Amino acid sequence: MIYVRSYNTLSDQDFMKLLGLQGYHKASPPLSWDVSHVVFANDSEWTHIADDYGYTLWHSPKTAGAIAELSASFDIFRNSIGDIDYSFEFEYHQSGKLVRKFVFDHDVFKGTEIVTADTGTKLFGEPETFSDLKTSAEKMLPTITQALGIVRVTDPLQNRFYYKSRKTN
Repeated sequence: MIYVRSYNTLSDQDFMKLLGLQGYHKASPPLSWDVSHVVFANDSEWTHIADDYGYTLWHSPKTAGAIAELSASFDIFRNSIGDIDYSFEFEYHQSGKLVRKFVFDHDVFKGTEIVTADTGTKLFGEPETFSDLKTSAEKMLPTITQALGIVRVTDPLQNRFYYKSRKTN
């Protein structure tokens, strides 16, 4: 997830251009498994941007550049949670500066667990001990986002879907 405190001044198309998502089209759910997609929602201050199951944004080299560009004008909170392990990461940019970055890497195949990044001052809701990290991501991230003023969008009608087919003919 990427959250941008833009006070709704940027359009979905503005974000998609910055993120390199040209060729995406507005859609209605459900979406087929074989399409790349992105989902947008807004609360009163933050734009919520959700990645697809193929992790298109997470893998894209344009995402880091877009976050850097956007963070010059807006606060940004970005997070991800592992799907088959306990890995998670998040970063918080405020007033053009990276004020917090944390990465916990859990490799189920190697059996390793390591903190690979821990910079800045802890945010409200972060675990205090290393042993708490494995069970904390799903509890911690909602606490952090709430403390930052990010309001969870629960009305599915507020979600805006865009897709690009992965099929090539």
